[in-house]
Amino acid sequence: SSGINAEWPLRPGPNGGDNLIQLYYSLDPEVARELVGKGRKITAKFRKDLDSIYEKTGIPLKSVLRQYDNIRRIYREVDEKEGKVAVNIQRYYGLSQSLCQQYAAIIFLLDNRIDVSPRKLPSLRYPALVKCVTVIMSEWGDGVSDMGVDRSFLKELHSLKDRISDAVLQTVFSHVNEIMRVAHPEFPKSLCIEAKRVLTRLMGIGYSLLHTKDFTDIFVDLDEFVVSPWCTTGLSPHHLEITLATALSSYSSIAPTKGLTPTLSTFEKYLRTISTCLLVMTNSRNNHHIG
Repeated sequence: SSGINAEWPLRPGPNGGDNLIQLYYSLDPEVARELVGKGRKITAKFRKDLDSIYEKTGIPLKSVLRQYDNIRRIYREVDEKEGKVAVNIQRYYGLSQSLCQQYAAIIFLLDNRIDVSPRKLPSLRYPALVKCVTVIMSEWGDGVSDMGVDRSFLKELHSLKDRISDAVLQTVFSHVNEIMRVAHPEFPKSLCIEAKRVLTRLMGIGYSLLHTKDFTDIFVDLDEFVVSPWCTTGLSPHHLEITLATALSSYSSIAPTKGLTPTLSTFEKYLRTISTCLLVMTNSRNNHHIG
């Protein structure tokens, strides 16, 4: 396979061949999900795990090896380059937008060693994972490359723990409950209790993301402390969507009255991004159980 890889045209030529290149760099969702589930950077040592991926997915070892080699090749090409990862991949390889986004998400997960182990997150399917990572890269990128997260944003998020008092959060909870009661009287009364639990847990997760270990556990924590408990209540993803949107608008209304206008952009940036991830993860879990 090394000979094939060495001779393969890595970029589309003037005489076509685009379809062959798209096919060569294509990814099997099952293989990609297992590769990112290893939770560490792709190195030569990674090869010893490929047999287990073949055994688990049933996809031929030759295909697993091709996908592994392609991820390594693309990673080496775009590593430490400025700009959006997906844009750089498209520039160097001419792949479809979908494939570029997938490779960018995979590289982000592996480079940041984010834990998305299939054992811990069996219901988080590959397309859902790519969607979540894509929005995090887009919203929390450091401005130079979206391979990393803006540390100043994480520091600001961490500082909210001291700036937003329990009394302010309680005011937000009360505001959310009142809006729910008036605008959605048909919703179950248990929703207000669950809304407070979810928002409390989300703030706790957000405060801790500055620490590398907690950032690597972001999906595991979201699943364990928010998605899984929510799904056991019988409440739907729609209920969760309304809860999160209401919390965002409530804080936006209350913060200026409490002298917290400077915290608005950080709070909104966090909750807006996490809301997208939570809805994607909740739907993925529901579809997993249906399937």
